[in-house]
Amino acid sequence: MALAIRSKSRQPWPETLIQHGRQFALRWCESSLAIREALCDAERNDPATSGLVVITPLATHEIAEDIAARLARARIFQPEGWDIVRQLFQAKETDARLGRFAWMPQCLIDGAAQGPYPPVANGFLGLETAWQEVLQRFLKIPVARPDSVALLHWSMTPGADGTLGLLPAAARADAMRWLAETAGKAGDLVLGCVDAGRTTDALPLGLVCGVVFAPEGEGQAGLGQAAIRLERFVSDKHIGVPEGRAWARAAEQVVRTAGLEAARAALDRADALLRDLRVAEFAHFSDLLPAALDQRLQDFALALAAHVAEPTEANLSEVERQANRVLRHALMAAQPPRAERVEMARRLARWMLTVPQPATPLHGAVTWQSDEGAFVDWARFRLLGGDELPELSQAYGACREALIARRNKFAKPFAQALIEWNANKPSVDGRLVPVESVLEHVVGPIAATHPTLLLVMDGLSISIFRELFARSVSHGWAEMVSSDLGQPLVGVAALPTVTEVSRASLLSGRLTLGTAAQERTGFATHAALLAHCRAGAPPRLFHKGDLTDATNLAPEVRVAIADPHQRVIGVVYNAVDDHLSGPDQLHQRWSLEDLRLLLPLLREAREAKRVVVITADHGHLLDDGTTQVSSDAESDRWRPGKDGRAPHEVAVSGGRVVTSDGSNTVVCLWGESTRYGGRKNGYHGGLSPQEVTVPLSVMVPLGMNLPGWTPAPPAQPEWWELPPIPKSKETKSVEAQPVRPVGRKPTAQVGQHRLFDETELPLAPAPGSPDWISAMLSGTIYASQKQLAARVALPDEKMRALLTALAERGGKLSRAALAQRLSLPEIRLGGMLSAVRRMLNVDQAPVLVIDEVAGTVELNIALLCQQFRVGDSRNQR
Repeated sequence: MALAIRSKSRQPWPETLIQHGRQFALRWCESSLAIREALCDAERNDPATSGLVVITPLATHEIAEDIAARLARARIFQPEGWDIVRQLFQAKETDARLGRFAWMPQCLIDGAAQGPYPPVANGFLGLETAWQEVLQRFLKIPVARPDSVALLHWSMTPGADGTLGLLPAAARADAMRWLAETAGKAGDLVLGCVDAGRTTDALPLGLVCGVVFAPEGEGQAGLGQAAIRLERFVSDKHIGVPEGRAWARAAEQVVRTAGLEAARAALDRADALLRDLRVAEFAHFSDLLPAALDQRLQDFALALAAHVAEPTEANLSEVERQANRVLRHALMAAQPPRAERVEMARRLARWMLTVPQPATPLHGAVTWQSDEGAFVDWARFRLLGGDELPELSQAYGACREALIARRNKFAKPFAQALIEWNANKPSVDGRLVPVESVLEHVVGPIAATHPTLLLVMDGLSISIFRELFARSVSHGWAEMVSSDLGQPLVGVAALPTVTEVSRASLLSGRLTLGTAAQERTGFATHAALLAHCRAGAPPRLFHKGDLTDATNLAPEVRVAIADPHQRVIGVVYNAVDDHLSGPDQLHQRWSLEDLRLLLPLLREAREAKRVVVITADHGHLLDDGTTQVSSDAESDRWRPGKDGRAPHEVAVSGGRVVTSDGSNTVVCLWGESTRYGGRKNGYHGGLSPQEVTVPLSVMVPLGMNLPGWTPAPPAQPEWWELPPIPKSKETKSVEAQPVRPVGRKPTAQVGQHRLFDETELPLAPAPGSPDWISAMLSGTIYASQKQLAARVALPDEKMRALLTALAERGGKLSRAALAQRLSLPEIRLGGMLSAVRRMLNVDQAPVLVIDEVAGTVELNIALLCQQFRVGDSRNQR
């Protein structure tokens, strides 16, 4: 028997289907003749195993009686639309509310061509299920009740306008009403764009609303007029402030979710719309628009230039504010070098407010160069090359010029102090270690207790060293300092500051002039090193040519480092010096990952549990607009002779000066603005602090102890992480707002009838007041918390120092800044913070919050005072 079903049009049905274990062939027949042919074909097959379903646009009265007689029930079935829909969803009943959508059954039937519908739960086809399938299959909107965010995502899809055209007119009207009901006020404005034929502008217009309705722009007449002009884009619907801000929030969420690259066309279109609305000058209110970033950078440039011209607290405050606005912009995350330049310029602006360091005596000047000057150099050379915006390039240039002038004021007396110090045949002086004393006073004593690797990075300035090893912990290394000094050692190069003199003196352990062969001999026979080496395994030195095997670290070097009997090894690494000898125009950012062979070398040392002493023979003065001066110089920054003919020259002799002719007298450049030779990335040979001072750092594998040495405190100066505390705010109180305690309900006292007892909780005292910390530390609640913490409880003086450091900075600091404030190695900060959190977070209240991803520590002072009832007599002993 064959079954006939009427359908107005042909659909992409399958050729066969199986029902109740029986296979049926589906045949589309547009005429009676086609039906007869299909019936004849079916009769030739075995009717017990196969059947036929005829689908035809003909009705029963349109076919002959002989055809009808061969069909089931002698008729062509014409099922109701919802009957077919129920079968498609395997539903027994449908939501009564669907009845008002007469167009929907045919839409759902047509939509089945895209794939079968999932069976509905409990056999009931609900309103939202039906709408979800309509929206998904025709508009490509994946949810039944899309909000404004979902609609904006849809507006970004190619051909979004065209999908509405797939629906009948009645369906389009109902669909728009359904979307308007579910998407809220902002969604209604998006649909206004659709009505106006501007679907693709829905997202850019939302971004424009972020400017037009920005809180910072309230009261601006131009923005008010722009809000009226916006209405033409949304079918003349009124856009109020709440609706505009809701649209802006939804648009921002879409951009951040989709990613800036995917949304770049919308961002550029939003900039164009701002120009069309004649409010482009207000783009800086946005955290997303490209024009906003340009305007914020221009504002930052103005603030920086004003501060450079007149360094004041007020100007620095504006630099900080504008820098924060720039760095908050989303596009800066995709431009790390540009963001770094802004951060470095801000740091230099802070440094400009510091008191100039005297260049005498030399000990203080050299340690200042190590502890602060190196960071100034690191920051300023990030500004080389400027920015895409000419205004910001000019501001960076002015900043560098001001810094060079200030450094030159330091450099000349530094050179004079160096000449006087040199004349007295200097030796080790506290943190100062002449390079010829490094083997005897540093490497030898360490080798007495641990296998040691001396890593001599030729030409490594302290600024480059600090940049290279800023994340040494991530590579498994911890910097150590002498327990007696508490600060890193600093090497002082021999004079002139060139490889032939200073490196030979360093590796021979005495003032000399020589080549690699003489360095190798001097290193292997040095008494302070031999004293700790086995017979047959003297100190061994590898130069540049020994390090590589093809492009990898040579096996011979790996074997030597891994050999526990080889007590002392030296490696000369030339990558820094080689790069600085060139004239290229690349932005050089120093990282261990970019220096070939260095990480494999350090890994071998770490695996062998070797202490690594990192130093250099001399530093470099990086090029920043230097001028070539005529002379008969043999080097970039020095020449033979005794006469300092020009103002930029000084003569130095005796002491630690070594020359090939035995005169031990040279003339050197002292400032940062001149050179003898052609242009390079960096120069050496002179007497500037950058050339004379070199790093002398002791590194150990994480978890390893070194007798007489302790973990180093944070290297960066405070201004690197934090702006200075304004003098006007040092004694100013800052009121803290009351915060309801978390994790504990206020308990009413017997006989107490007040309804809102929590209002009686004390306000947090001002962070600037010393009393609130003392009150907390002397309270009974804190005493109980200390008792619970037991052995991990912090001594009161350490807790006071930590709370004071956080309170002075508004309660929030980076981990590095907090470690700097506490003079504590950052590697030890984690354990301390865990103990503090255990003591302060009463009943899990978030008094101290540590954000591991952002690397910040935040203290909620108001909540702390409430949890510990500071100022409440019930908390006193």
